[in-house]
Amino acid sequence: MPQTDEPSREEILQIIDNMEFFAKFSPYEKKRICGHHASFETYPPGGRIIIAGSRDTSFFIIISGSVCVEKQHVGIIVLTAGEFFGEMAFLTNTPRTTDVVAMEKTLLLKISQELLDNLSSEIREKIKDRIIKVLVERLNKSTERLRVRM
Repeated sequence: MPQTDEPSREEILQIIDNMEFFAKFSPYEKKRICGHHASFETYPPGGRIIIAGSRDTSFFIIISGSVCVEKQHVGIIVLTAGEFFGEMAFLTNTPRTTDVVAMEKTLLLKISQELLDNLSSEIREKIKDRIIKVLVERLNKSTERLRVRM
């Protein structure tokens, strides 16, 4: 369950200013994303952020801390500040396929469909472009690992 003690919006804006995910966003666009429709959630170590099979379609950007993506209680990957997860359900409106657990105290920016609907089309496109770029990078890494094994 998320906790409610969170840094101020100004502190979060300073943090995301240095994150790769937001590199192509203007200061105004970053401010809009962190505006009053934004949801920030803090999880303690061991806190379950996503449960496989659930229907929530938000995705999360890690502001601070780290998470472990798990499949049937086996860790698949560890993600840290600046990385994101939950994008497949966000993009496809399908149930979650993995669990995600906080490894330490972790602050997340939750990007919901509602938040996305309240942003300009330019900001929405930048968010989607960033997701696509990272998905392609992940696919390339997976393909390369498969080649090495063959």
